[in-house]
Amino acid sequence: MADTRDNTTTIGPGARFKGELTLEGPAQILGCIEGSIESNGQVTIGNGANCNATVEAGTIIVDGSVQGDLIAKERLQLTGKANVQGDISAAALVVAEGATFVGHVAVGPEAVAAAQSKRTSAPKAVEYKAATKRSASGDWLNENESSKDWATRAADAA
Repeated sequence: MADTRDNTTTIGPGARFKGELTLEGPAQILGCIEGSIESNGQVTIGNGANCNATVEAGTIIVDGSVQGDLIAKERLQLTGKANVQGDISAAALVVAEGATFVGHVAVGPEAVAAAQSKRTSAPKAVEYKAATKRSASGDWLNENESSKDWATRAADAA
């Protein structure tokens, strides 16, 4: 007997998630997400949801707020309540009257391939710990760090 239950992953309205969310199937986001969402299925950003994330999925439906890039391998739909700030790459795009969008748009299969390539080749962010002491030259240093360590770290970041 086949399982007829809905296999949609739901992030509820009171939930907050920070990190990388990878899904095999559909997802409905009703809460707050910060980071990235990746799914082979459909991702719906529901009314009232607030995502500060990159979203990559087969189909993306936005009915809430997204600050981040959207990559839809098949279709991206912005409803009349959608508010998007970020770049869009989609094989097909549907925008309802009333939707708000600030960013760049690329539509077509080539646009999706270019966006995926750009995303995988992006440089990693450099993370610094808060400075806790000064060196003899007056530079701020992390705990247990010498002036030479600071100079090397700064040169590597540049």
